[in-house]
Formats: sequence, C-alpha cells, structure tokens
Amino acid sequence: MQAQAAWQAVQIPLRAAQRGRSMAELALCGAQSLTAWRHYPRSDARDTASGCSFYFHAHNEARSTEEHGHFHLFMRLPQAGGFQHLAALSIDNLGRPLRWFATNAWVTGEQWQPALRMRDALPQFALQMRGPAAPVGRWLEALVRLHQDALADLLERRDAMLGARQAATLEPLERILADRDLDLLAESAVDLGQRLQQLQASLDNDPGDD
Repeated sequence: MQAQAAWQAVQIPLRAAQRGRSMAELALCGAQSLTAWRHYPRSDARDTASGCSFYFHAHNEARSTEEHGHFHLFMRLPQAGGFQHLAALSIDNLGRPLRWFATNAWVTGEQWQPALRMRDALPQFALQMRGPAAPVGRWLEALVRLHQDALADLLERRDAMLGARQAATLEPLERILADRDLDLLAESAVDLGQRLQQLQASLDNDPGDD
C-alpha cells in the first residue's frame, strides 16, 4: 500500500502539471478564484463509504507567507460520534506540501478523541469520490498513507501539549479544548522527496514488503 500511495502522491500532481494545472488550483475543486476563509468545495468533500472528508481554505494572514492555504482532514470514528479532525496540511502556491499541523478542538468544532483512537483508525482513512474533488481526495489519501507514522506522532504531541496545559492550569480538558487563545497544538514539516527516498530504501532492503 505504501508503494501505491507513493505512486499516487507523485503521479496526480504530475498529471495536473501536464495539463497546465497545479495542486493549488485543483484544491479549489472547480472554483475559479480563492477567497479567504471560504471552504473549497463549499459543502466539503466527503467519502460516503468511509465518512472521511476534507476542505481547503486560506486565512487572510496566510496569503502573504510561504503558505498558500491548507486542507483540513476529518474522520468519523463510529464509537465517538460527530467528526474528528485528523490534521491540517499546508501547501505553497504550487500545491507542494509544507507541513502537517494539529489544532485545538474549537478550531474545527470536532468531537475530540485521544491520539490512540485516531492512530488505530488511520489505516481506514479514505477519500474516494467523484467530480472536481476526486484527484485532490486521492492525493490527500496517498499523503496520509505515506505519513501515517508522522501523523500518529503529531497526534501524540497534540495530546502531550493538552496534558501539559492541564497539569499547569488544573483546568478541565473540556475548557482547554474550547480555549480560543490556544489554537495550534503541534506541527511537523513535510519533505515529500525525503519520505519517498526513505520508502524506496525500505523496499530495496525488503523487496517483499509493500
């Protein structure tokens, strides 16, 4: 599955580039222009089988930095109810991934779940859909599969940050999850080229391992 994910992560942007498009353009899911804070697509893109979903948007302040915008990725854990924010993925103005980051629960209104439950559900993450969002969904799914270990670590660091805040303030977790002064909890840089090299090295060392 890792080899297939690597192929998708490379081929989808390549095919877009051959048509004169970038992943940043495809992120708009058919829209012609980017408006700050608007969701692309407007009603979010959802895999009806898995319950996973995503949307792309940009903040006003993000437009003048290296980040062009970011995707928010969601899962639905059957035992949890509601939806869970897996992570956000920043991209530059060509659609190249820059970093994963984890936000506090109030940012997306998620039904927060601990990292252990999210980690166990990661192999079920899927974004298969039709229409303009389809190639973006497949690309994001491939990136999640390639970075499962990094995302598990990100979620654990998210929880560690919450635990440290709770220990320092003695506030209940519910209040911390709603604290508007606490938005970014953890982040991790993305180097797709390096990740692909690591995968190739592991396959070369163990040809039977996919």
